Amino acid sequence: MATNTVNIGKGYASGMMLTAAAGTSLPATLTLAAIGSWGTEVGYVSEDGMTLNLSRDKQDIKDWSKTVRRVVITDHSESASGSCISTDGDALTALFGSAAVTESGDTVTVSLSTGDLPAPAAFLFVMVDGDDILAFGCEEGQMAVTDNVSFKAGEAIEWPFEITAMGDDGMVFIKTAGSES
Repeated sequence: MATNTVNIGKGYASGMMLTAAAGTSLPATLTLAAIGSWGTEVGYVSEDGMTLNLSRDKQDIKDWSKTVRRVVITDHSESASGSCISTDGDALTALFGSAAVTESGDTVTVSLSTGDLPAPAAFLFVMVDGDDILAFGCEEGQMAVTDNVSFKAGEAIEWPFEITAMGDDGMVFIKTAGSES
């Protein structure tokens, strides 16, 4: 009997991007209850989805006859990139940091010229495929808005960002077969 090993990365509609304090452990098992209590839903990712960027530099170790005897990783990094289409206080605070964002009543003001990045945080991006729940994230990552932002009639405002994983654990991918409400 064949099993379905191909998953579709469709965003979890009620809160695709979540954040928590740096060092917060990622959920060991993905259930809707665990995801809902993990952190703060900070915004929606655009329909273009997310890209998990994996960089590995390697070195081939060869013997005298030029035969490869071992391959070692000399450098590595993981990051995630996408665009946030939410423009509320929680999303802007995640994107620019609490020092750059001021909320007063219904008004949110962002100082764009501070030059500072937000404090490192934990991040989780959740996807669903049928009954399966998939996610990736990091316990400590650095968020940065990475490109220009366009304001066009009839189009969502997209805040392009990249999160670089920090620390020893880097990015982690999690899959739980079958969902639990």
